[in-house]
Amino acid sequence: MSNPTYKASIVMPLKTQRDSWLEESVLSAVMQTALCEVLVITSDLTPQSNLDVLSKLSKGHSNLKVLRRPSGAQFAGAINFGFESATCDRVGLLLTDDILDLATVATCLSFDADIVATARCGMNVDMTERLWEGKADPVRYQKLKTIEERASYIDHFMLLNRALVLKIGGVDPNIGLTGADDYDMVWTLLEAGASVKLIPEFLYRMRDHGETRLTMRDQNAQVADLRKILAKHGICEEDIERLVEAKKKWYGTPGYVAIQDPDWYMHHGEFQEGSSNPVTGHREDSQRNA
Repeated sequence: MSNPTYKASIVMPLKTQRDSWLEESVLSAVMQTALCEVLVITSDLTPQSNLDVLSKLSKGHSNLKVLRRPSGAQFAGAINFGFESATCDRVGLLLTDDILDLATVATCLSFDADIVATARCGMNVDMTERLWEGKADPVRYQKLKTIEERASYIDHFMLLNRALVLKIGGVDPNIGLTGADDYDMVWTLLEAGASVKLIPEFLYRMRDHGETRLTMRDQNAQVADLRKILAKHGICEEDIERLVEAKKKWYGTPGYVAIQDPDWYMHHGEFQEGSSNPVTGHREDSQRNA
């Protein structure tokens, strides 16, 4: 049964984050116009400054709950623990770099579907300028012929049927970090017969920065995760190579760079995991949300 007070739950996995970004992200969740239970899932590596931010916010927002993930749990385990701990029938996911429009959950709750997904936009670091748009066009979605194409099209924000997510096993920990929480899990939900409603409003705002985030990991490491997803869902080798070529431009660089120069990695040279990103100069040594 859903908690009678809360309309939905929002899960936020946290490893480490800039304090100011964390505060902004959490506030966008706890201040939703539809009252939400917000579960921030911390790790043993979450710094004290982050915990202090959460402690301060929890004093003014009783709907904020801070939970430590089980020992040894990584990104997938943190999200799954959040879904297991949630008390509402419908659960969304928010990464701590990003923010939600305050009407996001209320808008999604207007529709009864297993996956209700909004459009998203990439914002600059200060969240003052829109850099790119990721649309959620219901007409275009219906024209997509394969489950892979549909899974690839659906993105954050997603309000999900908690029972169905738990039924499929949640986020697959065997995938890794790239695409596990959206692409692969959405694909598996669609295979299980999930209903879908897309909302074309840009209600999820992604902070498209060049610091540490999941999409800024080494390109080759992310491609390895992608190959796991494609193989898991029975994609033939020829199509795997085609999809890898189409998607890898988004891996290892900010989205605005990939849009301006799809072959950025060829121009800057290949780089190895643990080395500095050639676009940003940032060392890929951890993932803030992982």
